[in-house]
Amino acid sequence: MKYKKLIKEHYKKEAGKDKLSMHSTMADLNTRRLEIENIVAFLKDNKKCLEVGCGNGSASIEISKAKKLDLLCVDFSPEMIALAKKQPTLGIKGKIKFQEEDVLKLKYENLFDFIFTERCIINLLSLEDQKKALKNISNALKVGGNLILLEAFNDGLGELNSARKDIGLEPIAPAYHNLYLDKDLVIEYLKGQDLKFVKESNFLSSYFFGSRVIYPFFAKANKKDIKYNTAFARYFSFFPPFGNYSQIKILLFKKVKK
Repeated sequence: MKYKKLIKEHYKKEAGKDKLSMHSTMADLNTRRLEIENIVAFLKDNKKCLEVGCGNGSASIEISKAKKLDLLCVDFSPEMIALAKKQPTLGIKGKIKFQEEDVLKLKYENLFDFIFTERCIINLLSLEDQKKALKNISNALKVGGNLILLEAFNDGLGELNSARKDIGLEPIAPAYHNLYLDKDLVIEYLKGQDLKFVKESNFLSSYFFGSRVIYPFFAKANKKDIKYNTAFARYFSFFPPFGNYSQIKILLFKKVKK
């Protein structure tokens, strides 16, 4: 895990920059809102849940306000967990706990009804470590439990960049600290870990087509700087999702008996 220092330093800087803000690790607030809404849509009240990669806990708190959960939130960045523990918990419906923990060292066995990630596995910069993390997550799920895998995938990025290329825009590349997932490989690997693939949710597709294709095209044509959180781009966040034009998506899995 030679890249561990690089990732630790990246999130230390993120923690110092955005503190308790919802902007932390995700400058685009429309994306953050839609991520939270779509995780919540899969969760059920009164269940024991694990969030892997909680960052500063801002999204965790909003999820806990929407659902009554017994929620353990873990992240391997000590700076992020220190911030998460300072998040105001007024208004949450159940219980929430923040804890420093490395997904590559998870030791839980058949404990959680739901586990969800938020762009966590892509911070592991080797396929071997990504598989190890997914195996640890699978072990932590109860039989009948669900994994809500919110990550970035190559197939959606490819479709997005094809659309951008058609109108003369440069391709979007993964961030230096990310290794995007291969959807088919993940589904096949988790099948071997007793996780049955249930569905794919391209919940950001329409929004990304609007904010990463249409908006930058018009901004470029009018010699305007491309910014996050513009009123123009936000409009597309209310469209129902069509197509596969976002790298960020959810894959839903169910733990089945061996």
